[in-house]
Amino acid sequence: MMNVKRMVLLGLALVFTWGTGAGAAENSLKGYMFGDYYYVASGANKKQNGFQFRRIYVTYDLKWNDQFSGRLRFEAKDGGFGSGKSMDPSVKHAYLRYKKNGRALYMGLSGTPTWSVTEGLWGYRSIEKTLMDLNKMSGSADMGVAFQGKLDEAGKVNAHLMLGNGSGTSAESDNHKKIYGQLHLKPTKAFQVVVYGDWESRPADQDRMTFAGLLGFSGSSARVGLEGAVQVRKNQAAGADIQVRGLSLFAAGKLNEKTGVFARADFYDPNNKAGGDREYLILGGIDVEVAKDIHVMPNIVSTVCQAAGVNTEVMPRVTVFYKF
Repeated sequence: MMNVKRMVLLGLALVFTWGTGAGAAENSLKGYMFGDYYYVASGANKKQNGFQFRRIYVTYDLKWNDQFSGRLRFEAKDGGFGSGKSMDPSVKHAYLRYKKNGRALYMGLSGTPTWSVTEGLWGYRSIEKTLMDLNKMSGSADMGVAFQGKLDEAGKVNAHLMLGNGSGTSAESDNHKKIYGQLHLKPTKAFQVVVYGDWESRPADQDRMTFAGLLGFSGSSARVGLEGAVQVRKNQAAGADIQVRGLSLFAAGKLNEKTGVFARADFYDPNNKAGGDREYLILGGIDVEVAKDIHVMPNIVSTVCQAAGVNTEVMPRVTVFYKF
């Protein structure tokens, strides 16, 4: 426990020392936080409630020149109801980037292409993770090398390719690797299409392949997205291959300059060969910007399970999000 805290304090000290002694280099320290008061009105955890910080991010960016830059980001989150754990920070991103002519190379711990576009279009990570993130179909960051950038001069065809350990922010545990690929099309300013795939080599011939797609619209006062994903997991129970499947429809809009609304519905099937295990997520709420970069968002989240005897969970929350 103390080793993690000492590592973070040492890292921040080095960051400030490095930044102040960097001469002409540009550097910035920023972050954002979001948390809630929640109450479980029905379901297995009925009456459970509490105040929580679901995420805290602190990011240090350094730019040496127009080509070379780097990032160090720390993340902390609530330990979970009843765990008694404190919010210990961990390294989320740590990479060196070379960028030129709208194309970039990353080396280190950087964001994966799995749901990067979807999360930006959804715009409410503070309310809930995206479909694939929520159901652990991949990771948001990985250690490796990556390319991201436009494939044409107009920037209507873009790609994000990555070769990583496949172990997320944890240390590599085997000799297997993971390949990611995303094609991001922007035929017009308002519409975008994403085609995504990955292949993860795993021990005991339990490789995984993921395929996903996104259709999105983003206008001046509204945005809508539809994402679907299928993951093939080889040699699971009894040696059979199974499919994990999901579909997410989401929308958000502005009522006025300071007030917005959002809603989402997800379908998730963790095993296409099992019956009675499907789940449905429904959420919605209001977004009020009480001051610049400070949002208060009353919302309600409901999870409906197909399994017999499992009560629907309904959880009202008041979520606060702010940047610094």
